[in-house]
Amino acid sequence: MPFSARLLGNLLLVALLTACRPNVQELVQQPQVGDVYVVQFQPAGRPEPRFFLYQVKNVRPDAVDLVAARQESAEAEVDTSQPGFFSDKVLTYTRAEALELLQEQPNDSQHTKLVEVKRQ
Repeated sequence: MPFSARLLGNLLLVALLTACRPNVQELVQQPQVGDVYVVQFQPAGRPEPRFFLYQVKNVRPDAVDLVAARQESAEAEVDTSQPGFFSDKVLTYTRAEALELLQEQPNDSQHTKLVEVKRQ
């Protein structure tokens, strides 16, 4: 198979897989217990962004309960399966408030925004 045909085939496969995968907004609109929300922020005086992770603990028709990681991370890809990774304190967000996490809020000096949802 010529190189150009192979390349075209690979590009089509990537496009198909991307089109079939739900986007972040769709995943927030349809939360599932165990989802991990990756929130990016920019601490003052640091050149690189940091990340804070939240796990969905409970889903109700009007709200979602999240538990936060015990500490921030320098990377979005973190092993969250470690015992004690998430705190026990539950944070409840209405569905509308959860969607607001997708947008940086006015006057937010840390530019906080939900950038990824990890679903097993």
